[in-house]
Amino acid sequence: MALPKAFKMQINSRWIKSKGAQHILKILENAGHSAYFVGGCVRNSVLNIPVSDIDISTDATPEETLSLFDIDNFKVVQTGFSHGTITVISAGIPYQITTMRTDQNTDGRHADVRFSDNITEDAKRRDFTINALYANSFGEIIDPLGGLKDFNPLKIKFIGNASNRIQEDYLRILRFFRFHAQFSELTMHYDQVALSAIKDHQSGLKILSKERVWSEFQKILSTADPSRALLEMSKIGVLKKIWNDENIHNIRNLISIEKKLAIEPEPIRRLVAISTNSESISLNFSRKDAKKFSLLKGLLENKHDLAELVYQFSREIALSVLAIYTCRQGEKLKSSDVTKIEKAFLNPCPIKGAQISKYVRGAAVGIKIKEAQRIWIKSNFNSNEAKILSAIGIKVKPDA
Repeated sequence: MALPKAFKMQINSRWIKSKGAQHILKILENAGHSAYFVGGCVRNSVLNIPVSDIDISTDATPEETLSLFDIDNFKVVQTGFSHGTITVISAGIPYQITTMRTDQNTDGRHADVRFSDNITEDAKRRDFTINALYANSFGEIIDPLGGLKDFNPLKIKFIGNASNRIQEDYLRILRFFRFHAQFSELTMHYDQVALSAIKDHQSGLKILSKERVWSEFQKILSTADPSRALLEMSKIGVLKKIWNDENIHNIRNLISIEKKLAIEPEPIRRLVAISTNSESISLNFSRKDAKKFSLLKGLLENKHDLAELVYQFSREIALSVLAIYTCRQGEKLKSSDVTKIEKAFLNPCPIKGAQISKYVRGAAVGIKIKEAQRIWIKSNFNSNEAKILSAIGIKVKPDA
């Protein structure tokens, strides 16, 4: 197989020098196969940002890869065997190894593939030029499609014909905006060819499963600052295809408040902030996500004591309610609200369920605990057990 000339650039990231990564490539190479690191791990190394996933491209067939790593030192998972992908776990680190391939037939969701030994053909089936970079075991970059020119400044461009890439898998529309959100500080402009193709084919999002759409949308919402990407999605009509965008104008204010509160990005919080009051769950959330979405929406229907929310739920829920409420009302963040949450978090109510259950039973226990929490909060977190119990109508027996 003739290789494209390696670009005169070498990545020296710690992950590529690690014994695990080097060992896996050597096993493939020593068996007479070509093997290269590919995709996000190479892209992020060029951008000098952390690498979370390590992907490897090889001309070994899935059966050959499986045979090579079916030894004691490795755990092998047949992640997507029919599509050429096997995950090899070494020292707790997963390496996704995929046979080079070309797409034969696509339907906007899935592709029928043919295995290959041609790195250029393998690169052509990928989504964006910045993801079509390969690196050998020495860290030397191989750039079959000239993607490196799109790194300075960073551009998110579809490989080849943008319309064709989108129609192969409509999820690439959301991936386009996810990379813009992920690299928002590096990408100054949108590729107009890409935007035009997205406008033409955005209706294809409807054929995707709700699970895939939510998985990708969740990644957008989880980035540090997705506001520019979300606003562009709304502007060209993409966001409306997957979620009501009536309150999308809230997103910039919410992110500003999150930064002031020093809280991590959280997709459900952000989704509630841009949702209407009547918005119902239209994506396939996990049970945990659905529960949180409903909880936050419900709590925002009425005003609550923020300290009580800390005790009844968590500090994170209290801060999320504060952030969304402040954002929706267009108010300034009050330092007194933040202080109240932190005081409650640092000063747990001294009255617990075990104490209350000595005197009352059933649902009354929960009612009395909430009463005790309110007394504790009203005392500015400075009362004592005896006073609180007395205030909620519980007479403590001397020998209790």
